[in-house]
Order: sequence, then structure tokens, then C-alpha cells
Amino acid sequence: MNNFKVKNPRKNLQFEILFTKAYREAVKTYTHPAQIELACLKAQFPAIFHPIEPQDLLAGRMQMGFVGLGIQHQTGGFGFYMNEEEVVKALEFGSGDARYREDLHDLLTYWKGRNTNGIVLRNIPAHIKPLLFSDQWRHLPLPASPILRMAGAYIDFDKLVKIGLPGLEQEVASFREKAVKAGGDVILFDSMLGVISLVKEMCVFYADQAQAQASEAAGRGDSKRTQELVGIERALRNIAIKAPASMLEGLQLVWLYGLMSPLIEYGRLDEYIGDLYVHDIENGVLTEEEAVQLTMSFFRLIDHLDCETDGRVIVGGYGRRNPENADKMCLVAIEASKNVKEVLPQFTLRFNKETPAAVWEAAQRCIEAGRTYPLLYNDDVLVPGMMKAFDVDRKRAETYMPLGCGEIEFDHYSFGTPNGSMNTLKILELAMRGGYEPMTGWKLGPTTPKLADCKDFDEFLRYYQQHLTAYIQAQAEFEVYEYEITGKMHPFMMVTMLYDGCLEKGKAIFNGGCEYLAGTLELYGNVNAANSLAAIKKTVFEDKTITAEELEAALLDNFVGHERIWKLLQDVPKYGNDDEFVDAVFVKLHDFLSETVKRQATRVGLKSYLAVTINNAQNTTLGRWVGATPDGRKSGTPMANANNPAPGTDKKGVTAMLNSILKPGHDNHAGMVSNLRFTRENFTQSRQKMWGLVDNYFQRGGAHAMISVVGKEELKDAMAHPELYRDLIVRVGGFSARFVNLKKDVQQEIYNRVTY
Repeated sequence: MNNFKVKNPRKNLQFEILFTKAYREAVKTYTHPAQIELACLKAQFPAIFHPIEPQDLLAGRMQMGFVGLGIQHQTGGFGFYMNEEEVVKALEFGSGDARYREDLHDLLTYWKGRNTNGIVLRNIPAHIKPLLFSDQWRHLPLPASPILRMAGAYIDFDKLVKIGLPGLEQEVASFREKAVKAGGDVILFDSMLGVISLVKEMCVFYADQAQAQASEAAGRGDSKRTQELVGIERALRNIAIKAPASMLEGLQLVWLYGLMSPLIEYGRLDEYIGDLYVHDIENGVLTEEEAVQLTMSFFRLIDHLDCETDGRVIVGGYGRRNPENADKMCLVAIEASKNVKEVLPQFTLRFNKETPAAVWEAAQRCIEAGRTYPLLYNDDVLVPGMMKAFDVDRKRAETYMPLGCGEIEFDHYSFGTPNGSMNTLKILELAMRGGYEPMTGWKLGPTTPKLADCKDFDEFLRYYQQHLTAYIQAQAEFEVYEYEITGKMHPFMMVTMLYDGCLEKGKAIFNGGCEYLAGTLELYGNVNAANSLAAIKKTVFEDKTITAEELEAALLDNFVGHERIWKLLQDVPKYGNDDEFVDAVFVKLHDFLSETVKRQATRVGLKSYLAVTINNAQNTTLGRWVGATPDGRKSGTPMANANNPAPGTDKKGVTAMLNSILKPGHDNHAGMVSNLRFTRENFTQSRQKMWGLVDNYFQRGGAHAMISVVGKEELKDAMAHPELYRDLIVRVGGFSARFVNLKKDVQQEIYNRVTY
């Protein structure tokens, strides 16, 4: 996948051809994965770099190839990857002479058997393959699906900024000497030194480009742009030889290193830049407005990554080295986020009882402006929750970092890539039928008695939990397998060098280097599954107003001709209305899933393995392949978004909805997203009342809030007249997006959510 936004994309696949040649030569010449990776990084940079654009205050743009080296799909692909669809498209519709087309055929067949995805898939352990993969099912989403990626690396940017490239080089060299004496992996350290040299070369590459552009700007009499480009050039030449001494140099180093890694999470900005910002302000190097403009440029470059669910920048919270300076940088970052009307970065504020009023007020104004940012994370709930969930001390818990759609790990210490997703509503559909999938008639997962064969609700619940457990266990085993096979192939040296423990152990991050190797499992459909369980419990077993056979017949017919049954199911209380009957079912399901997932860590050999209830658009896309369900949901329609009520089912107001959301705990999982949508009118007319509501939610134990301020009529008009709403940004689930760019059924699901 090639998601990077570029103004002038490459017109052909010559880069992909040359990268393939470089890889071929590397595997013939070297046997060590680090040497092969270094050769491929040299083939990739500067070949995929794009020029500094007129508005840029930092250097570094790129377009990933359709073949190349990445770490997850937003960075081109996972490991050594090929975007087969795009290569085939170039063959079928692209121009080029006979030799060029011959080269395309060659790279297509060459990478078919050598790309990392293919290698991982071909070697999946046989005992888990039937649950997670099916040739029959290949055109539809499975109840549980592995994800091939290594997502969410948070490297030690603070260390990088403090010691710079020369300091990192010295550190690697010192560990190399220890490896020589101890008989360690010297080749790994030699290759790391080669990577650092390459980064330095890229600093000079862009410095020369900035110098040339500055001369052009001077020639046309543009003194402002000349000064900006001279500053970029100077910063690049400086960071190649010493640690950053200014905010500009710090941001430039972070951006270029992250871009080459390639990473899409940019960490605690206020911590690694705060001291440099304050230094520059106090010494007249920058004005506050210039600092805001520089941060805005950084944010726009992150948006150019076009990585949708990632691109996190985090400020605030416990555990920062210099909170006073960091809080000053917080205000700059919030102002920049308010002004940059783009989807990224996913700007995140960690807050607590010590957060300065000025920071909280600035965050409120940014949200009210319709930015959907900052995303709000309550440290006073999450820090103790993470201590228990991950079994770490408070100091470590204070370094927690939300990534992607809302998963949590620890800054440059843990790695917990979400490499599996599970549709709990689809699994309920299977469990009701004893393991048979109603749309196809195929057998999937465990075989158990059907709902109609169960004497009471508790018996059926046990069978449902048996199905859930089978998929959870398989996903945990896949997580470990993917780490093991990836670790053998990919050292990912730019990440390894700035992750705790790796240099000390002399091992790459996924080959024994990471201090805290963990995993996460994404859950979808929990709310609808709980609503469905509540409906089964009440109508089939308690009130006996519907038989199991009648229920199954109604579901198969999508309720057509079964209006009485549909009405009875609709009338059963739904999560989101502060109803103890259904909320208790939800909490019990949530705890079962969280505890069952958590228990896998010891069994499979991970430091932790935790559930995450987050969302992107998969509540809609996965819902397409789930038939009608006992909560009254029609076949193929969207499921509820993460921890939020199903669209239109929260009918007792915002207080009742928040009361329901507050009931599940936050000490046995690694993230749970809550999206709240309020009208602009409420904030215009009752600003203090609305923020009082949010404050009360957090004081009573709310962990997260992702707030959109947008009118329902505005969304309706945007669906009818998209050309008028190009800048309307909404919170989808674990990410924000331009509303008019979303798929129509996703737009409709967002519109159907209750707006307060």
C-alpha cells in the first residue's frame, strides 16, 4: 500500500526495479539480516525522498515504493513488501518499452515468493490455521483475523534529541567493542553504524537541496523564504555533526530519523522539544509565533504520511522530565493543532489533576473549533489501570503511550503490536448455531450445542465463551509466531537502536532485544453482542416470549414477516441507557474477554497480551458480513463503535449514556475508546455546562474522550453537498477523517449516532 501524500508522484516503477536489484545483490553477498537491511536502506534513500516544498519549515518528504522495506502497511508494507495490485496495474495499463515491462514481470514473480507477508502466511503453524484462515472464506472476513504488521513503535526521541546522531554513534560503537570481547553479534553493530552514517548523509542531501532552493529564492527576491531555507540548511548540517541545540534542529532530527525508520508515531513532543523551545524563547532565537509555525509545519508533514489510524503526537501527563517547560510546549502544540486543519497528527493530551488551567482551556478551545483534537486521556484513571493491566510499577505506567486507534504501550520500552482482530458479534452468530455460519452453511470454529438445545441462558453463555476462547487462544499463538518469524528476518535497526535493552543485549528488537515484548487483540462487536445476549436472556429464557427456533427463523429472514419478534427484541433494554440489566451483561462480557485475553500471555510467553476495544471503520465493514442479530440489528448493518452505544439506541440522554460507559473498568485491558459527539449549538449556548459534564465524567472515572463538535444537520447537508464540506473532519472511531471522503455506509453510521 502506498498512502503517502505527494504532489508529484513518480511516473514509473524504476525505483522498484532498482530496489529489487539491490536486494538481489544483498542476499547473494550477505547472510546476516542486518547487512541485507542496510543495503536495502541505501537503495531506498534518497531514492524515495521528495523535494522540500515551498511551505515546509523542515526537510523531509517521501513516497514509498510499491516494492520496498517498511514496518507496517502505512509505511508501504510489512518488512520486504510488494504491492502486487499496483505492479499488475502498471503491467496492464502503464507505458514503457519492452525491457521495462520485462523488468516488471521479473520483480512481480521475484517478490511473489519472497515478500515478508507471503513468508509469514506460508509458515503458519498448522494447529491454528483452521481457525484463522480458510480458503473457503477468503472473500469474506473471518470471525477472527490475523494482521501482518509491526505497528506502534515509540522510539526514544528524547534520548535522540539529547545525544544526537554523534552520541548515538558513540553509544553503538561502545557496545560493539563489548560484543567483540564477548563474542557477540558484531555484524549487527557494524550495520547499525552504517545506518547512522546513512542518516547523516541524508542530512547533507537535504542540506544541499535547501541551499540550492535558498539561492533560487534569493534570486527572485523572496527574502522570507530565503531566510527559512538557510535555517533549514544550517539545522541539517548541524545535526549531522552534533546534538540539536535549537527547537528547529530538534524537530528536524526527529522528523528525518522517524521518516527513514519508517515510523508513524511521534511520541511525547512536549518532553523531547520542551527544553529546546524554552531555551530558544528565552534567548531570542524564536518568537512564540515562529515556534507555532514551526510546529504547524511538523504537523503538516506528519499529515503527509496519510497513515489514517496512527500519526500520534502526545503531550501532557505524568512522568515528564521537565513538566514546567513541557507545559509551555503543550500550549504551542495545541495552538498548532487548532490551526492545522488536517486529519493528522492524532494529537493527544494526557491530563491529570495537576494539568495547568491554561493547558486545559486551550484544549477545550481546540475541540470547540471542530478539530476533534486533542484526544483526551485521563492519567488519574489510566496510570493505576495500566499498572495492574501490564503488571508494572507506577514510574513505568506513567510512560504509557496511546498508539494507532487507542492501543496502549510504554514509551521506548514495550512493543505490543495489535496483530489480530476479533468480531465478537460474528462469533455469537456462530455459537447460536453450534458452529455453523448461516450465510454459507460452512462449519467454523468449535462444535457446540445450538441455542435451541440449551436448557438455560448460563449454559448457552458457556458455549459462547468456549467459541470466544478458541479464537483468542489462536490469535495469541499467532502473535508469538509472527514475532518469532519476523525477528529472524528483520532487525529494523533504526527502531532497535532507540528501544530499551536492545543495545545492552546486542539483539534486534524482535529477536530478543525488546525489554517488554507484548501483544494486543482488537475487539469489535462487543456492544451488539452484549445487547444480543441480554435479548436472548430476557425473551428466550426469562420471559419465554420467543422460542429459540422462532428467533433463528426471524434472524435468517432478516425479520421480514417477523415484526412481532423484532419488536420484542427492540424493546429489551440496550446498553447506553444506564440500565442495570443490560449494562451488567456488557460488563460481564467485557471482563470475560479482557481476562481471557490477558491469561494468554503466560501461556504463550509474552510479557502481556491484552484486549483493546477500539475502532476505525471496522464496526461498519465487519458488520457487513454479520447477519441479523438478537439485538434487533438488521443484516449487514454497522455494529456499535467501540465502547459506545449502538447507533440510535441511547435514548435517555447524555448522562445515562455516560453512566453506562463508566461501568467497565480500565485495569485489565490495553485501551477502550469512547467517542462523544456534541452539537455546536450546545457549546455556543451552554459552554460551561457542557464542559462541566465532561469534567464530571472524568472525575467519576472516565478514562478517554474523543470529542467531535458538529451538528447533525451539518452532516446531513455534507452527505447531500460534499463539495461544500471538504474541511469537515469527524471522529470515526480510533481515527479522524474528512467526512466527505468516507464510504457512504460509514458516513451513514456516523450520522446515525446520537448527537448531544
